[in-house]
Amino acid sequence: MNSEEKIEWNKCNNCGFLQHKSHLRCLNCKHTEFSLIEASETCKLLTYTILKAPPAEFRDQNSYALGVVEFKNGIKALGQIITKENLKTGMKLKPIYTKICDNLDGKKVYTYVFEPF
Repeated sequence: MNSEEKIEWNKCNNCGFLQHKSHLRCLNCKHTEFSLIEASETCKLLTYTILKAPPAEFRDQNSYALGVVEFKNGIKALGQIITKENLKTGMKLKPIYTKICDNLDGKKVYTYVFEPF
């Protein structure tokens, strides 16, 4: 993964619950102290769907795959999968930071997508 763009989550110092960094309290025990953890290099596909009516930002695509992945350290993420072919739950993927679209104001949008390997 690129060292500047990381997939990071908070891990509660009290109960160990993993949650997005935007939360100020643990969603499980309401504790307020966290350790920042970074996603591992690879992940597995938990579930996916093929969107056949994409939002306006993706008007150049007829459809695309969207999946939920889980990294070895428990972090889960939602994102596009770069292929729609031969997807299987449990398969290994790797995150790639890239431009995914131009928003409706014409600004470039960058995020992680997931690639089978």
